[in-house]
Amino acid sequence: RFRAKDEGFDEAILMNTKALIAEGATSNIFLVKRNIIITPPLESGILPGITREVIIGIAGRLRLKLRERSVSYRELLSSNEVFLTNSLVEILPVAKVDSKRIGDGYPGPITKLLHISYQKEVIKEVT
Repeated sequence: RFRAKDEGFDEAILMNTKALIAEGATSNIFLVKRNIIITPPLESGILPGITREVIIGIAGRLRLKLRERSVSYRELLSSNEVFLTNSLVEILPVAKVDSKRIGDGYPGPITKLLHISYQKEVIKEVT
């Protein structure tokens, strides 16, 4: 994580022992390809993030297609959208991975929809 910061990145993306995408150093990772949300499964060695579980629930309620499955580095780079989740940042859109721009380099429509829906969920819980 410190190396990523030193190189100008906000987060480090970690791979598991099978060279598959696992999670961020302090976050869970999601990607969107062809309007399907994909996140590595718990079996890939990730921590079960609270925000991750909320996002999975929101996606279900919005009837968005979501798959928990293994993700290769190549697939991550060819995604239309990528975002990270944790309790502090909520949903953090990813514009670039290494030097490769993700999508058009801006938060995508599914990321925006999930972020707004997550904020509404938080407001509902605290009021």
